[in-house]
Amino acid sequence: MSKSTSKKAGSNIAVKTGRAIVSVAKLVGRLLVAAPSQFWFVVAVAVVAAVAYFFFQDDTGKLVGWSAIPLGLWLVATLFLIVFNRAQLFDKWRWVVSSLALGLAISGSLGIFYAPLAAFSGETFGGDIGIAISRLPFEWDRFDVGISEYAVAWVRVAALVIIAFIVVSPRWAKSTGSGILQVSVYVFAVITTGAQSLYHKFENWRYERAQVKALQKADSEAYDADQVAHGAETTEGTANISSESSDRSDSSSDAEDADTPTEESDELALGELMVVEDAATPITTAFPTESEVEAAEEAATPPPDYSAAHRYPWKLPSQEMLSIAKPGGITQDEIANTSSKVVESLSQFGIDVSVDQVRQGPTVTMYGLSPGWKGRSEENTGQRVRVDTILNREKDIALALASPNLRFEAPVPGESVVGIEVPNSHPTEVTLRSVMDTPQWEQFKETAALPVPLGLGSGGDPVMADLARMPHTLVAGSTGSGKSVCMNAIITGLIMTKTPLELRLIMIDPKRVELTPYQGIPHLYHPVIVESDRAVIVLRSLVDEMMGRFRQLEQAGVKNIASYNDKMPERMPYLVILVDELADLMLTAAGDVERLLVRLAQLGRATGVHLVVATQRPSVDVVTGLIKANFPSRISFAVMSQIDSRTILDSVGAEKLLGRGDMLYMPIDKPKPSRVQGAFLTDDEIEGVVSAYQNMGGPVLPELVVSFDDAGAENGTTSSATDGDSLFDQAVSLTQSQKTLSVSLLQRRLRIGYPRAARLMDELDDEGVVGAGEPGKPRPVL
Repeated sequence: MSKSTSKKAGSNIAVKTGRAIVSVAKLVGRLLVAAPSQFWFVVAVAVVAAVAYFFFQDDTGKLVGWSAIPLGLWLVATLFLIVFNRAQLFDKWRWVVSSLALGLAISGSLGIFYAPLAAFSGETFGGDIGIAISRLPFEWDRFDVGISEYAVAWVRVAALVIIAFIVVSPRWAKSTGSGILQVSVYVFAVITTGAQSLYHKFENWRYERAQVKALQKADSEAYDADQVAHGAETTEGTANISSESSDRSDSSSDAEDADTPTEESDELALGELMVVEDAATPITTAFPTESEVEAAEEAATPPPDYSAAHRYPWKLPSQEMLSIAKPGGITQDEIANTSSKVVESLSQFGIDVSVDQVRQGPTVTMYGLSPGWKGRSEENTGQRVRVDTILNREKDIALALASPNLRFEAPVPGESVVGIEVPNSHPTEVTLRSVMDTPQWEQFKETAALPVPLGLGSGGDPVMADLARMPHTLVAGSTGSGKSVCMNAIITGLIMTKTPLELRLIMIDPKRVELTPYQGIPHLYHPVIVESDRAVIVLRSLVDEMMGRFRQLEQAGVKNIASYNDKMPERMPYLVILVDELADLMLTAAGDVERLLVRLAQLGRATGVHLVVATQRPSVDVVTGLIKANFPSRISFAVMSQIDSRTILDSVGAEKLLGRGDMLYMPIDKPKPSRVQGAFLTDDEIEGVVSAYQNMGGPVLPELVVSFDDAGAENGTTSSATDGDSLFDQAVSLTQSQKTLSVSLLQRRLRIGYPRAARLMDELDDEGVVGAGEPGKPRPVL
């Protein structure tokens, strides 16, 4: 009984164990069937991790490097398709091949970049596989590689990317490739046409250049022939004089041996000498004086030769390249509303006025107020409202109009009204073409020697200027008020109306960015000067140029450049000097700059030399009294205070300007300044005008002859008694009338600064003119 019971129990345990195993197997099968992709994905990741671990072991890491990441991802995706979805493996073969090509491209790009010296990936980030893709069969290292090797490597990478793109989407690749091909053909055609055009222009330029050189060579040969002929005549005259002199010496020696000199023989010899000297006109004296030698040297210096430029057909740039201003302005309702507010505001204080005149400008509108009568009736004529009464209510009118920038003009020149200039709520744009498209400008540029378009006045009328009549202009204003734009408008207006035969320009731009875009135009008499030290040297050379022009006028027997151009066949071009920032030059060498500018301004008008000087600091140490006296025409933009306005205009008003080209223009022939909105000029317009001249070509024009003779002396680098310093000579002459000498006395008498006076005192001590002294006390004169 017990045995049977134990057998039954054993059999039950075996049955239950078997059932449990079957149940676990069924559960695992169900799990595998329910989620086979997740399971095999985990298995694949584990395999890739094992492979990656194997790869990063010493030599294996150098084999693949960081290329294991893109290639491992491709391997995982491919294994997933092989294990779980074999049917779709052949359907998605494009993606498999495309991803493989993309992985190889990434591996090749990693093979281009070098890894640190101790990196596991070896020489590059892509390992040996990346090196094989990007380099083989060529071999190069980081110490011996050129741009060609890099280009070949990147071309390979790009080729793999293109292959991936073509395989994954052939239709898209075909359409895109055809589009790229069409664009390439079009670009190639454009480049070919442009190259042909440039080639023809170059051939034309070479032909014209050869013609100009041939003409210059012919002129030079003719000039040399004249010089040879003149030299032969001079040599023959000299030989005649020397032979006659030897004959006279022989005859005089014979007379002395005979000891029978007579008065008749002396008179005869003198008469013969006079005849011979009259016959030999090229040589008048045997020993010329120093002044005659200097005059001969000055006469021998030829003026600039513009013969080649006269034969070249110069063309002026078209106005079509300038932009047209956008329309704008205020309406008639706004004008009527402003007029009524002004009248009502003054009537509240018992001031009777009426708005009799309105001039609408681009930036401001001028309202002309006619004063009324006070206490007027049928029996009493009453008293007219005083102008000062209207001016005293400036703040009340500004409060009524909600405009702080009001400017009064009492009275308006030529009108019996008091003008109030009120800013417009919507200003109108003013461009250079706004002035140059008007009929007034067409008439003005025909008669003016140097026409300049400035802008539009407060009444909307164009404002032009002739630099030849101004004759020198001073421009001032705070930073950003429009000075440089005004200078650009002046330059562009000049070069668009005058050829290089009529106008030459000198530009001094210490700021380096305002006038340098004009580098390369044929009007430049010297490249744009950006160094302050160089500017002083050029100004000194311009003084020499001016004196040379005076000698030309003297030889022609005329008084000014206009008469010279009317009389002589070759015209003398006008010379305009533009300085964009005077303050920088004054900081570098105030004395030299002031002296040279004043000398050019005083004497330059007759020779056609005109100056336009701009500064953003109109203080008395920059705009000195001598500069103001010789620059009669003024242009003032917005300034910070009334003091600056008085410095530049000798009156207030500039501190109330609006900025952005709003200026007060006071030429030499007007007693009061007028309100003008300056013309705006963009960088693209300047570049277009400059490019038009640069593409035109033309012969090489003469340039300014720069003299460096006194550069070192002017800078004060060497000054001693042996150099003949004028200040040293003045100091020595001063000691002759003094028993003691001090630095302060040298400052007062010679009008120099303390450093220069102290150096002079040291030089006098070295030369033994003064003795040693105690500090703070005068030195005795030896």
